[in-house]
Amino acid sequence: MLDTVHRAIQRTMRISLLEGSVTQIFLNWTTGSVLVGYMVYLHSSPIDLALISSVPLLAQMVSPLAGWWAGLLGRRKGLTALTAVIGRGVWVLAATLPQLGIPPHLEPAFMVLLVLVSSLFQSLTGVLWTSWMGDVVPGEQRGRYFGFRTGWTNLVGMLGNLAAGKYLDHHVAPMSFQVLLWISVGIAAVGIGLYFLHYEPPVRTGPTSLAKNLSVPLADPDFRVFLRFAVFWQLAVMTGSPFVYPYFLTQLKLSYEDIAIWSAISASWGLLVTWLWGRVADRFGNKAVLAIGSFLAGTALPLSWVLAGLSGNIGWIWVAGVLDSTCWGAINPAIFNLALVNSPREDRMAYVGVYSLTSGLAGFLGGLISGPLLSVLLRAHLTLLGIPWTGYYSLFAISGLLRSQAWRLLRPVKETHAWRTRDVLRELRPWKFLGMPWRGS
Repeated sequence: MLDTVHRAIQRTMRISLLEGSVTQIFLNWTTGSVLVGYMVYLHSSPIDLALISSVPLLAQMVSPLAGWWAGLLGRRKGLTALTAVIGRGVWVLAATLPQLGIPPHLEPAFMVLLVLVSSLFQSLTGVLWTSWMGDVVPGEQRGRYFGFRTGWTNLVGMLGNLAAGKYLDHHVAPMSFQVLLWISVGIAAVGIGLYFLHYEPPVRTGPTSLAKNLSVPLADPDFRVFLRFAVFWQLAVMTGSPFVYPYFLTQLKLSYEDIAIWSAISASWGLLVTWLWGRVADRFGNKAVLAIGSFLAGTALPLSWVLAGLSGNIGWIWVAGVLDSTCWGAINPAIFNLALVNSPREDRMAYVGVYSLTSGLAGFLGGLISGPLLSVLLRAHLTLLGIPWTGYYSLFAISGLLRSQAWRLLRPVKETHAWRTRDVLRELRPWKFLGMPWRGS
């Protein structure tokens, strides 16, 4: 029996790589530069652009419902597929937007509403999938597996971005955007079908009511400490991130193909670096990895964006691509694993739901602030050593300052056998790093 379960787990881990790959293409073509480019074509305002990036985080407020529903049903597979079908299927409306007869001045608002509805259901999918795969993947392999999975899916997503960028640069809008969105919905259907090939362990008994799904995690003092970090981090990130792609397109005048190359550099390097960060996390703990990644995301990454504009040298964008995958290759798997570490297995869906709710609300507030803030900053005409200093630079500096201080809130977060960041940095010196006795190698 145990051998059968082991084989089912290993098969699921392999299938999940394929599922994640096709789902990543869908996500890349319904977010990022493709979505921002569509919104720019629709003559969206800075507030519209901020909302389109932040309403997915607001949608995470429904996440606790996922754990409650799954607890009532006792299964996750069918519910995960159902929420994914709705959340991804509504993009048919975006693909047919020009034919819907909506007045042009209302089209950006319609897109914001569509993204909100889609995100409501995809947030439920995310919580269900996180708790499901958290139960499937053995704890001692999570760092390596999810690190590799993140790098692999990003690489596949990069190939999708290259194809989308080349297509958008050589075909006329809005038909070019419509074609990509139609294909993305079809690809999403393939990913949903793969859920049914996954192994599904039974749902362990947890909170039996929606109120308990909220109150039990919030009553846990260790989990509240983790939430403080997660809330601050999302607020800091979303203060600036909604305007990275608009900055690339409107200020740096990059083409879609340029952005796809940036994405390719990031994903190619990310395939290696996320795997390495995962092994570092398995050896030393996730806290140090997250502290290093978040500090770099607040210092080196925004600096590279600003230097590209100040110098007029697009080479800084390629540097930013390497830095982007270095930072997020550390941050994404580490924060995911810390959420699991601080969630008792029997209540995992409730904990993940509350984490998604609180961090999503914080991110939405950050995005909500960023639009008006950028509008104000753009009206300030400043110069630095005779070079115009735009509001984008100021916004990135504010976000970067907040990001760079997030590590302070990680100190009291609970993680068994976690090393101190300073000790990990000493071990990661090249002459020690290359000879490190990796666990599990």
